[in-house]
Amino acid sequence: MARWASTVTVVAVRDEEDGKVRATTATSFAPVSAEPPEVVVSLNPSAQALPFVEEGGEVGISLLSEDQGRWATVFADPVPVGPTPWREQGVPVIPDASAALECRVRAIHATEGGSRLVVVRVEEIELGPSDRPLLFWAREYRTLPDG
Repeated sequence: MARWASTVTVVAVRDEEDGKVRATTATSFAPVSAEPPEVVVSLNPSAQALPFVEEGGEVGISLLSEDQGRWATVFADPVPVGPTPWREQGVPVIPDASAALECRVRAIHATEGGSRLVVVRVEEIELGPSDRPLLFWAREYRTLPDG
């Protein structure tokens, strides 16, 4: 699958008990339908956010801009350290992402390999200042060439 170019996203959930945000970098993301607006993201069994994702719950999906590779790296780590970008309340999304999706989980489907396909309805979209995405291809973060 290293030949599959994809947008780099960060999937984030706010834990209702302690208010902390659990987030995971994910590159397996795709639109499902335009009306109603739904997308699917695949979370592997070790994804930090996975234990906090539940049907009916809120999830933030940030489509990272080309200059946000550091967030992709931070949230790819099972135990992210350092300052985080989250606002104090509401659905956790990364400021200035190419697009930030505030979503509600509609369904979670287990795969044979242990991953979960999380289908969400997009309730709000915030477009960032840059429409140039951060991509993942051939096991590296990439950007689109100019022109």
